Amino acid sequence: MISNELDIEPFRARLRAHGRVQIPGFLQEDAATRLHHCLRDEVRWETAQRADAEPAPGQSASAVPGSAQDAALLEAATRRAREGFEFYFDRYRMIEARRDGLDPELVLHAVVDFLNSPPFLQFARHLTGDQAIRMVSAIAVRYRTGHFLRAHNDRVGDEDRAFAYVMNLSRDWLPDWGGLLHFLDPAEQRVVDTFTPLWNSLSLFRVPQPHVVSLVAPWAGAPRYSITGWLRRG
Repeated sequence: MISNELDIEPFRARLRAHGRVQIPGFLQEDAATRLHHCLRDEVRWETAQRADAEPAPGQSASAVPGSAQDAALLEAATRRAREGFEFYFDRYRMIEARRDGLDPELVLHAVVDFLNSPPFLQFARHLTGDQAIRMVSAIAVRYRTGHFLRAHNDRVGDEDRAFAYVMNLSRDWLPDWGGLLHFLDPAEQRVVDTFTPLWNSLSLFRVPQPHVVSLVAPWAGAPRYSITGWLRRG
C-alpha cells in the first residue's frame, strides 16, 4: 500500500528535527484512488462533535449530512466554539467498525488491518524512531463547508499517543478552501507552520503539539477527506 518509490530517510530526519513532517506520494497511486472513491461514495458518515455537547430538545447528537438538523447542529457547535475547544465534521469510526463486523464490503477494514500489521508497525517505528509504538488507531474524516477543529494538542489521559497522522485523500485541494492543518506556538498562540492537505500525502507530528484545522470555506469545491489517528504506545 505504501509507495515503492518513497525514500523515507529525508522525511525521517525532518521529523526528528522539527517534530512534524508532510510526506508527498505516500501511498501507491491506485491505493490512494481506491480510498478516495470509498470515502466519497461508500462510507455511511456520522456527525462528530464534542462528546459532552448537549443537543437541543428533540434533536439527536448526529444528523444526516446536509439535513436541516445537520445545519442546526453545526450552528450550535459554532456558537460553542466561541467559548473554547470544539469541533464539527463527519466521521466513520474504522476501529469500531472492524471490531464489530460492520459494513464488511468497505476497503477501510483492510486499511485497519494494514496499519496494525507487523510490517507497518515496524515501518512506523523506523520513521519515528519510537520503538515503543504498538498500535495504530484510525477514523475516516470528511470536512464539509463550515466544518472545523479548534486548537488542541491531542493529549488525553487514557491513551499513550506518540504521534498523530493524517492521510490526505482529497484531490486538487486549494489553500484558500480552508481545512488547513496549522501548528501553533504553545506560548504565543501564533501559527508557526501549515500543512495543506495535498493529495496522497501523509502529515505526521509528535504528540503533544498544539494545532488546529481551519474552517472549510463556503466556496470549497469538494469535501476534505482523510484517514487520521494516532501511533500509540498502548
